[in-house]
Amino acid sequence: MDTAATPFKTMGVIAIIAAGLIAAAIAHHPTQPMVWMVAYLVLVTGVVQYALGTGQSALTARPLAMSIVWGQWLLLNLGHAGVIGGTLLSSLGMLILGTVLYDLAMLWFAWSARSGMSGLRRTGYWLLITVMMASSLIGIALSQFGK
Repeated sequence: MDTAATPFKTMGVIAIIAAGLIAAAIAHHPTQPMVWMVAYLVLVTGVVQYALGTGQSALTARPLAMSIVWGQWLLLNLGHAGVIGGTLLSSLGMLILGTVLYDLAMLWFAWSARSGMSGLRRTGYWLLITVMMASSLIGIALSQFGK
């Protein structure tokens, strides 16, 4: 078992399970914000986090120090909390703070994998990071102009 990927894989699975439980709880009276949150938990907090941790672990030339792994995990998940909280509470400041933390985590993931394995896998990993950073900025715009 790769311990450097474990925190991200674990949180990813927890987020997907939590999303399923929330979806079941709101099934009879879904609201747009709650449906968005379920999707965010599954796709971004769950699947993307799992992929980031797994990809980083596979791409780095040397195992990362666990202090780096836990620092990335904390920054990433504080970002998720800020995005979710800011969206559900209609707080632009919290949403922006969450997005900044999330994007800083994305940059840290890219930096950590910069000198590892090259080729298609690293290109795909960086593409994932780029798409997620772009989508985070688009999310802010949609939250403000999509009302």
